[in-house]
Amino acid sequence: MENEDKPCCAADALRRIRQVKINGIMTGITMLDQSIAAVRAEGLTSETAIREALMKRVNVYNYVPPAVENHYAEALMEEYRNVTKKNEQ
Repeated sequence: MENEDKPCCAADALRRIRQVKINGIMTGITMLDQSIAAVRAEGLTSETAIREALMKRVNVYNYVPPAVENHYAEALMEEYRNVTKKNEQ
């Protein structure tokens, strides 16, 4: 993760926020698209490994309350699948 395209400032980080429904609530996730792209590039095949990699990356830029980590992981996996499906078409 050392060579990532990190936001240069708060304004740049704000431009990289995407809204995702987590546990029924629309939630802004910073760097989600970049995190998904990085995890896809790793070529992981196990859903557990993908979930862990997504959560690890998302936690770098976002606070994820421990009580809802599983809800975040489910939502991130759904977004990951959507991106993967879209790129396969």
